[in-house]
Amino acid sequence: MDKPLGKAVLCAGAAVAALVTISSAWAHEPGRMTGGGSFFCPYYGGFQRVTHGFELHCGTGGAFEGADPAEPNNLEINFSGGDNFHLTTLTKGLCSDDAAIDQKPPVAPFDTFVGEGTGTFNGQPATISFTFVDAGEPGTADTASVVITSGSTVLSCEASPLTFGNHQAHRLTGSNQ
Repeated sequence: MDKPLGKAVLCAGAAVAALVTISSAWAHEPGRMTGGGSFFCPYYGGFQRVTHGFELHCGTGGAFEGADPAEPNNLEINFSGGDNFHLTTLTKGLCSDDAAIDQKPPVAPFDTFVGEGTGTFNGQPATISFTFVDAGEPGTADTASVVITSGSTVLSCEASPLTFGNHQAHRLTGSNQ
C-alpha cells in the first residue's frame, strides 16, 4: 500500500512542478514595447503588406490580468493600399516572457506583448486583438499577429515575421513608467 501512495505523491509533485513552470512562463511582467515595420499577411486569397507602428504599455492587473495599462498607448496599422486602423483605447496589455525567445538587447523582463483594444477602422468603430513578439536584433525574427474587426473581420494575420522593422521590449524605469 505504501508504494501506490508513494507513486501518487511523486505524480502529484511532478504535476505541481509542471504547473509552476507553466505559470512562471506566463507571469505578468511590467514594461512597454515600441516598434513597427511591415509584414506580409496571407489574407484575401493572397499576400498583402501590412505596416504598423506602436508604443504600448503592459497593464497593472485591475479586473483581469493585463488590465489598466499605463499611458501612452499608440498603435496604427495600414493595409490594402488605404485601409487604416487607429487604436483609441488599449483595454488589455499583457507582457510575458517565453524562455525559448532571446529578446536582447536591451535586457527586458518580457518578449511577448498580448493586447486588446478599441479604435477606428477607416473612421468606423472597431476592435483589435494582437500579439507582438521581440525576438532580438535586428528584428528579422520578430513577429506580429493581428485581428481587426469592424462589423466583420477586416484583417486577420497569424504570427507573421517582420519583413522590415523591429519590435523592442523595454523594462520600466522611473522616466517611462
